[in-house]
Amino acid sequence: MKNAALLLALLAAPASAADDPLTRPITTSYTDRWMQPRAPIPIYGKTWMAGSVHLNTAVIDTGAGLVVIDAGLPQFEPQLKAQIRSLGHKPSDVRYILVTEAHFDHAGGVAALARDSGATVIASPYTVAALRKGQTGVEDPQDGDLKPFPAPTRLRAIRDGGQIKLGDTVITARFTPGHTAGSTSWTWQSCAPKTGCRAMVFMASMSATSADTYRFSAPEHAAIVASFRQSFAKGRAFPCNYLITGHPEHSQTDDKVSAAMRAPGSVNWEDKGACAATIARFEDRLNTTLAREAAK
Repeated sequence: MKNAALLLALLAAPASAADDPLTRPITTSYTDRWMQPRAPIPIYGKTWMAGSVHLNTAVIDTGAGLVVIDAGLPQFEPQLKAQIRSLGHKPSDVRYILVTEAHFDHAGGVAALARDSGATVIASPYTVAALRKGQTGVEDPQDGDLKPFPAPTRLRAIRDGGQIKLGDTVITARFTPGHTAGSTSWTWQSCAPKTGCRAMVFMASMSATSADTYRFSAPEHAAIVASFRQSFAKGRAFPCNYLITGHPEHSQTDDKVSAAMRAPGSVNWEDKGACAATIARFEDRLNTTLAREAAK
């Protein structure tokens, strides 16, 4: 960035005082953490990691428009548009918004960004249905702890293995249910002139997170545990040179984010073992949770 200080000041500025129902703040104990501003970070080729210090989105320049994956909280949307402008694009350049999961921290800003850009929102059938309602249902392990969020329009469902083709980029939907029934990871190739193309992954959360009263070990939840196991196997098989996760702590990239903020362009994000290592941590969490529940 030519003027990172100016950009960060812009990102830190409050949104318009007008009450916009699509950017009305959702407040939790994590809000300040998830709103902490930063400049977009170049990952590889024409892929950037946008979002905040502790909550990632992705911006992909296809040469025929932008694809954004996830959009953070509703009140983050003005910051995300500022990040897009800082990359030399307009919000109207966003053609598609892809969603990993229908939780407010990842999908809350989708409605505003879709409205302001005119983009089509693409997600799994389950996630599309949840987006229409602005929340998941009682089948979600976190039901009761989740906040409703603005419902986007221009929704399109995609099948497992379905592809979005735009410009020089093909993005594939990889269903990885468990955290939600509709959780979807996204994979694509990003290319650079001198070093060729690399496999990119935006991995949906596969964390066994739940409300306090929920038990993964309950017989009626056996199918959810099985879906986690299937997703772990699928995630291990992803072609994976570069990994982005919605929460950077899932891929243990917090330190890299901090280093990239201090010295843009100084971090090599390539890590062929990142997907497998992240899956191993998700699997360990599920196994630990099941063991703890069994002990009770």
